[in-house]
Amino acid sequence: MAQRLATNYAKAYFTVNEEELNQFVSLFTNEHISVDVKVCDNGDRDVILTDKNGEIQLSFTRSGNRFQCDSSYLIRDFGLANAMRKAMKTFRGYGIVHRIYDGFTVVYHYDQGSVVSIHEVSGDEEMSIFENTSPSVANELETLFQQDGSEREIESLYQETDRWLDLRNWASSNAPEKLTAIDCRLASLSKRLFELEV
Repeated sequence: MAQRLATNYAKAYFTVNEEELNQFVSLFTNEHISVDVKVCDNGDRDVILTDKNGEIQLSFTRSGNRFQCDSSYLIRDFGLANAMRKAMKTFRGYGIVHRIYDGFTVVYHYDQGSVVSIHEVSGDEEMSIFENTSPSVANELETLFQQDGSEREIESLYQETDRWLDLRNWASSNAPEKLTAIDCRLASLSKRLFELEV
């Protein structure tokens, strides 16, 4: 089995209340990760996770009685990566996560803590490993499509384009050999968007 070299959270978003933020911190301390919490004058919180490779700072911005964290970071420590995966699930996070192996990358898309798609990117090729096609999701999408199919498809294509652009930004500095395949997919999405919007 291939050994993971690093986990890149290209995008990670959490929204929690104060009690959940305390539980978020406890999740990491229970996994034996060093955690320091700094409370800012305006009520914002900086959660600093420390492992043998350094620090990761997660800034939670206060908005009413909720805290929002929108960030990106690279994790090389397996224990911290596993704890972050648990946090993503437990606190219903949104994210694009690149698990980097020697010679390929596996890209996970999280929506409300659940994995909705997994793709393997290797060289110029991308292979879909998993797409959430549960009956409830399929039925919801079909209902939405019946109501306003073109508009929903356009919205879906914009979201997919955003994910591919995020992947392209990451690949430009970390895996330039993948840019050709990514650009090909972006061109295909652009063409379909043009067809729908005309």
